[in-house]
Amino acid sequence: MKVCLYLELEEKLRNSGIGTAIRNQRRALELNNVSYTNNLNDDFDILHLNAIGMKSLYLAKKMKRKGKKVVLHAHVTADDFRNSYRFSNSIAPFLRRYLTFYYNQADLVLCPSEYTKRILRGYGVEKPIIVISNGIDTDRFRFSEKMRRNFRDRFDLSGIVPLSVGHLFIRKGIQTYVNVARKFSNRFLWIGRRYKKLEDPAASRIVENAPENVTFINFIEDIVPAYCGTDIFFFPSLCENQGIVLLEAAACKRPILVRDLPVYENWLKDDVNCLKAKTDDEFGEKLERLMEDKNLRDKLAKNAHEMSREHSLKKTGQRLKGIYENLLNKK
Repeated sequence: MKVCLYLELEEKLRNSGIGTAIRNQRRALELNNVSYTNNLNDDFDILHLNAIGMKSLYLAKKMKRKGKKVVLHAHVTADDFRNSYRFSNSIAPFLRRYLTFYYNQADLVLCPSEYTKRILRGYGVEKPIIVISNGIDTDRFRFSEKMRRNFRDRFDLSGIVPLSVGHLFIRKGIQTYVNVARKFSNRFLWIGRRYKKLEDPAASRIVENAPENVTFINFIEDIVPAYCGTDIFFFPSLCENQGIVLLEAAACKRPILVRDLPVYENWLKDDVNCLKAKTDDEFGEKLERLMEDKNLRDKLAKNAHEMSREHSLKKTGQRLKGIYENLLNKK
């Protein structure tokens, strides 16, 4: 069995969640001795596509005509496309129709959560859908005291420092992040790329009017020291299909504060391995509680870390291998 793992526009998407996902898939297969290629000209049995562009649609149709199995990974929905780029809300209804058509070209659709599966079924995707975690490289994402010291020295950090990671989109909850930060004197960090030519003007205004205690960092090549060097992962995103950064923060033993969303049901549990909030006031109250209670931070961090181990690339790869084998055995 040989799989072609392909990501259209991979270089441009390298620093996105989709870019992280395909790197995780490749490493997961390596850990489970599954042969794979990135080259469309190689001989392979299964084409596993991760993007939704026209080239991917062409490849899905072409490979099915050749008798190869096609797996489409649903990293994108119209719902999580909203409130991101300029004009994204106007485009979303058309994207929904395209995604329904696109995902229905698959022999099998993979998605990272039961929430996403429900969304796709609601769109009218009729092909088999299997939920599988994006996974986390637990060898790379781990706490390091040395990384912590170096990062805090680099950015002159002291005290309890909350962190969020993600593109500067309205959907990522930047308004809540800024609103909550105004109530504290602590430093707040947000690490994520800005796409100024495509940026929603509302997002630009939020960033430009943020209080002085919020520092926006455009990009860091290695994000692990940032997790280690901060103290609370505060992620108020309004819509996610899973949230790879949550797994990364958990693997680095950071306590997590998230918005109470359906996507987190069954794996993020309030007051067990995270805290959940619904409003800006709730976020402020729970963040203050976290800052003042080291025992709570330690408990949530420990439980989050244990949860992240269930999403290891070794386990994800074992599951992916089984999914591929079952697909090939179907006539």
